[in-house]
Amino acid sequence: MIDYKDEKTWNLFKDGLTKGVFQLESNLGRAWSKRLAPSNLEELAALIALIRPGCLKAIIDGKSMTQRFVDRKNKEEEVSYLHESLEEIFKPTYGVLVYQEQSMRIAQKLAGFDLKKADDLRKAIGKKDAELMAMIRGDFILGCHQTGLVNEDTASEIFGWIEKSSRYSFNKSHAVAYAVDSFWSAWYKANHTKEFFLSYLYHANEKQDPHQEIYELVSEAKLFDLEVKIPKISSFESKFNIQDDGIYFGVKDVKSLTGVTGDKVMKAVQEASEETGKDPSEFSWMDIIVYLSPKINATAFKALCSIGFFSTAATNTSRNRALYEYLIFRELTKAESNWVVKNYQSKQWDNLYDCFIDLSPTKKMGGGTSKVERSQIVENEANLIKNPPYSLDDDPAWIIEQEGKFLGCPVSLSKIDSADTSVANTYCKDVLNGKTGKNLCIAANVNRVATTTVKRGKTKGRKMAFLTIEDNTCSLDSVVVFPEARDKYQYILYEGNNLLLCGDVAKDNSFIVNKIHEI
Repeated sequence: MIDYKDEKTWNLFKDGLTKGVFQLESNLGRAWSKRLAPSNLEELAALIALIRPGCLKAIIDGKSMTQRFVDRKNKEEEVSYLHESLEEIFKPTYGVLVYQEQSMRIAQKLAGFDLKKADDLRKAIGKKDAELMAMIRGDFILGCHQTGLVNEDTASEIFGWIEKSSRYSFNKSHAVAYAVDSFWSAWYKANHTKEFFLSYLYHANEKQDPHQEIYELVSEAKLFDLEVKIPKISSFESKFNIQDDGIYFGVKDVKSLTGVTGDKVMKAVQEASEETGKDPSEFSWMDIIVYLSPKINATAFKALCSIGFFSTAATNTSRNRALYEYLIFRELTKAESNWVVKNYQSKQWDNLYDCFIDLSPTKKMGGGTSKVERSQIVENEANLIKNPPYSLDDDPAWIIEQEGKFLGCPVSLSKIDSADTSVANTYCKDVLNGKTGKNLCIAANVNRVATTTVKRGKTKGRKMAFLTIEDNTCSLDSVVVFPEARDKYQYILYEGNNLLLCGDVAKDNSFIVNKIHEI
């Protein structure tokens, strides 16, 4: 049974870990959830209403209703009411107009509106009908004069609040219903974390940008000590699946293997297991070359090499070497490949080089080119296996590129792992966990850059930036670059770049960047 007092769930809202949570999964939702830190359904309903344009864009005395609610809730601003008679209506929302019903109750109490007239006001707000709002304004001020509860100036000021919220606002019943659904999804995320992420990953392809969706989910999963891993050769799972040590991609989650090809790969692995009498996790690299490569098309096999699928078996072969040796093996004629398969059980080659050396003398004169005998060609290919012309070690940057290409995002490594991070003194996860201080340096990859024009103050008219960054611990989206720093570093401030970002943690836990270096 869902417990509405569940501490883990409310901490999830407090920490802004609401990716995948109903109504709060956007960057906006996550940011304001962290700032408001709701601790009950009443506050959660208010949060959902407060992140609508009506409250966000209703600026009064230089501050939005959303920010005013948060500041008052956190005791950073004194709670006040435009008129003492409104305390009853506004007390649950810290003196801030949040819901359409509050506007209706104000009109009833101060202007003497009946229910029909108050509902006309609600409709005008909901439909954003400026003409109707202007007509009702006159009736409101006249009604206030007749009741004598507030003077004309106060009546005009109060209606100004109502008008500012007319861009788009929620009724409370709608917000509460949404809050219940939001809490349920957050509760499942907090208490059944693996299953929650599995479900979300499973349906990521339905999103507008599946790769970005997967990327964000894989990154956030780290905050829950949950690893998302490359497909496992021994699992025989076609889609994302849960195992004891984490969540795994399925074969069909790999680009180029989404359809029938994925089924053929799993069938080939099953047949190889039956033929060798081995569990797929026990396959050697030669087992894979001999029994699997002839049954899997080249595009699929190369993709599987690149993401490390075959490395989940009992092979120490690097991804790069596997890809390299496979391409050489494909140069064999069909007759030569058949000879390798036929003799593998008796020869039990440990490596492809020994296989090619044994194969070369079996070739009869001819069958090559006009200048080189086929036996010599095979021998030359054996030497290429033994002495490759370039390093076959798995470079981190290459692994990141390949996993991004075929899985949608790096899984085994983070994007920053290709850079020198030794000068960093702080991780993204440290900031999310409440680390404070100055002169903190985070080595991270820039995932998102959003710019906005400053509307007031000394830097009015200049641009500032909001970043989402990621290191190997998690992603951090509360990163702020004010105009001075943004102007200075804008040429290196772009998505995909690896940077050392130095700055301070502000009171609201946002990371304020002062200096930036490329790494």
